[in-house]
Amino acid sequence: MRKLPFVMFAAALALAGSHAAATPRPAPRLTLVEGEREPAGARARVGESDLAALRAAVAADPKDRAARFALVRGLHRAGKLDEAITAARAWRAVDAYNLVVVRLLGDLYAELGQRAQARRAYSAVVELLPGDASAQRALASALKQAGDLEAAYERLTAAAALAPGDRRLAFELADVAQRLGREAEARERLGAIAGDDAAPEAIRYPARQRLAAMDRTAQHDIKVYLTWDTDRSDVDLWVTNPVGERVYYQKKQGSLGDALHDDITTGYGPETYAAPHAKPGTYLVQVNYFGVGRGNISEARGEVVVVLDEGKPSEQRHVLPYRLFNKDDTVTVARIEVKGGSR
Repeated sequence: MRKLPFVMFAAALALAGSHAAATPRPAPRLTLVEGEREPAGARARVGESDLAALRAAVAADPKDRAARFALVRGLHRAGKLDEAITAARAWRAVDAYNLVVVRLLGDLYAELGQRAQARRAYSAVVELLPGDASAQRALASALKQAGDLEAAYERLTAAAALAPGDRRLAFELADVAQRLGREAEARERLGAIAGDDAAPEAIRYPARQRLAAMDRTAQHDIKVYLTWDTDRSDVDLWVTNPVGERVYYQKKQGSLGDALHDDITTGYGPETYAAPHAKPGTYLVQVNYFGVGRGNISEARGEVVVVLDEGKPSEQRHVLPYRLFNKDDTVTVARIEVKGGSR
């Protein structure tokens, strides 16, 4: 057999290498398209005549919280953020212990990019109720949505100290720890939940699922977790599969092998959806505000975590924040596209 001269052999290797490098990687079978963070129409423009009516309603009854909220939201939707802050401050001056206006101020500052001001505004939630675990948790949720995971971790740690038996709170803390790269801590916290026979199965199940995912022993094409930040409230996870079935609290088992594990009606979640073997087509992920709690904060906000190709080298994790303002609000947070064929 003739041997190629070394120079020619090296050139052939280089050419082969360049060809390999130029070969495109196959597109993933599962892809996610992010959707809305608020219900459709939540940012619809408000005209001057509408704003005049909202101002008149506040002037007629300065103690009417619904009128105050509507004015701040209306100014926000009209793009008048500075005026919205002024209106929110005026509201807080006569309703200092209302957590809704405190959080609204933080949201407005965050939208203007004033992170320090936003954090100070959000922190008033726990200054008003320093011994209230739910207030600490509400602050943590706002901080997570503002992208401040370290500060959210601090608030959740404080909340857990105030309510050591709250396993749902422990789950949230484990989730944030994992997202901060503290795998050992997350594993320990999830293990404590999974091993607690007194904890409800609704929280032990997702804890076991998260542990299995960390150990690469669970492999689902699609896994979805829903959490929210209000107590005694009912926020629902809806997933519509490619054959048009909505898998939710009234139909927990889909015909494609997909399922919703539980329906949490008392606040916080998590609710968990899984499709072990996703079928070709579109999976629509939505959140619905079914029942408003009796607490001071009627708005619900939280996160949907979508894991694609769970437990595989191609695993993708998407964290999708959302906000719901009123009962029956629905937000479409994501669309998952699944190509035909198998791996």
